[in-house]
Amino acid sequence: MGAQAKNLVVLLCDQLQRNVLDVYGGRVPTRAWSALAGQGAVCERFYCATPLCMPTRPSMMTGRWAHSHGALCFGEGYDTVRAGVPFLPDLLQDAGFAVGYEGIWHCKREAADDRRDGYEHFRETGFPYGPYAEACERQGHDPALSRAAVNTPTDDGRTDWNFSVPVPRRWDSPLDEHPDMQTARHMADFIRAHAGTQPFAAWASIGAPHPPLLVPEPFYSMFDSESFAAPPGFGEQPAPLPRHVREDAPGYQAVRGWSHEQWAIAAAAYHGYAAFADHCLEVVLAALRETGQMACTLVVATADHGEMLGAHDLYQKGVLYDRACRLPAVFCGPGVTVGRYPQLMSHVDLMPTVLEALGLAQPEGVQGTSQIDVLRNPGASGPAFQFVEFNGYIRGGIRTRAAISEEWKYIWTEGDLEMLFHLLVDPDERRNLAMDPSAAGILAAHRAVLRDWCERTGDICAP
Repeated sequence: MGAQAKNLVVLLCDQLQRNVLDVYGGRVPTRAWSALAGQGAVCERFYCATPLCMPTRPSMMTGRWAHSHGALCFGEGYDTVRAGVPFLPDLLQDAGFAVGYEGIWHCKREAADDRRDGYEHFRETGFPYGPYAEACERQGHDPALSRAAVNTPTDDGRTDWNFSVPVPRRWDSPLDEHPDMQTARHMADFIRAHAGTQPFAAWASIGAPHPPLLVPEPFYSMFDSESFAAPPGFGEQPAPLPRHVREDAPGYQAVRGWSHEQWAIAAAAYHGYAAFADHCLEVVLAALRETGQMACTLVVATADHGEMLGAHDLYQKGVLYDRACRLPAVFCGPGVTVGRYPQLMSHVDLMPTVLEALGLAQPEGVQGTSQIDVLRNPGASGPAFQFVEFNGYIRGGIRTRAAISEEWKYIWTEGDLEMLFHLLVDPDERRNLAMDPSAAGILAAHRAVLRDWCERTGDICAP
């Protein structure tokens, strides 16, 4: 990449929809994202490996698809990375980096492989469900209103569980006490402690804007709910949708029948929470600037997956629409050419890209591709196709795959409807062309590409 990066900082938000950020044309004003975009590579078509936290975070760490690293979804027997699969932080530690990680983790490994206790700094946090319930009680609200009963398929039948709904509440304690701000400050301190003494690799894994929507001021009041229009597909007829969307998705069941007013309130709070997340990321970037490490550090800002936020009457993730799968992603550092990059990229590319940027060798079994050559040149050729998989929420139960090309997205779901969207003219994915005779050739080509990818990567599915 020309000049070689000496350090790594990963700024990771949870459940962040790219469309809300100003760097992608959205309404959320940002300092951190905008600063990085002004001096780095803004990825326009960066996709998660799978739209669920448990599988996609290990994909970032291993450079492998979920069906390869083995952590498919939640549930015993489905949630653990296969033994012996190398992790990015471990490789960096072996290369002499001081490794620091704080925030949401969601990477379960075999005991013999788990090296977190050996990192210079590791602190795993969860989402603030307890503080949310306490805030509800102080503010005169029933915390039970933030959960809904859902029923979803597994590989061994169906299961009942509770799923969050986007009922926002105000964080009424000091802003510095919010868990995400604590994560940001701790990782800023980690950078200051190691700057100039040894190379460091720091992950700030912010929980926001994942629910519960527990938003501090002034961000809670930043947006007026009355200014939000209905999202694409809101109120659409569910009959033409695949069964795994219209019946099985907890993000459909939990908010079934929600009014536009309810969604507008949720959208306003979510936008404010995304602005707060950016504020936390800026705390980490400030430490890089203060210590003079910005110019020699590869900074990667992205999210684990997106958020439907009412589009197609859906909440959260677990579906292969772009709002759940297409992510914000910015790379900034030595040798990265400033610009906007239309090439298709994925979470599985993150590990090989980081290793090459730091001058380190790739381990065996990596399925992603280093994007270093692309990040030198916004006009460079990228892959013709990118892929996304989803294997259910708990103990399997759903198998769905997407093959994405420059203009099209094909979605295959085991035992369910196929979907084909012409993204160039239908970016909101409203018109399924899988049964349109005029698109038969496109459909067949994408089917063949997806089938080939499944065979090449050893997928558990065989479309």
